[in-house]
Amino acid sequence: MINKVLCVDDDSISLTISKLLLKRTGFAENVLTAVDGHDALLFLEKLFEDHTNPEQEAPNLILLDINMPVMNGWEFLDAFIEQYGTKLHNTRVVILSSTIDPEDFARAKKYAIVTQFLSKPLSVETLLELKENDFVRKFFN
Repeated sequence: MINKVLCVDDDSISLTISKLLLKRTGFAENVLTAVDGHDALLFLEKLFEDHTNPEQEAPNLILLDINMPVMNGWEFLDAFIEQYGTKLHNTRVVILSSTIDPEDFARAKKYAIVTQFLSKPLSVETLLELKENDFVRKFFN
């Protein structure tokens, strides 16, 4: 089981579904949410302010939507890498989006921190697929 997952999505229904599914399937012990990239960065900033060992308290996995107001997923990824890329070695990102744009899939591959690209909505099937991911698998062995 993954200790902490941060779901970043502006759609409250998607956030609720993801949170319930991640907890009920035993995929994640703690599920945190943010409504956009800026909100997620504020969460990480507070983590570094409040904890002496923020890497231990950080989410292991971030489920990130791409298309959001205020700060979209791409902007979040760029800011995350700049601010936390050398500090949070045990955090990876899974893009969870409804996009079908091939450019989005290609762009995601340019980010080493992005470990997988999944289609919304999150489901039992996509969680089973995610468990086969090299980064995620180690939490379930």
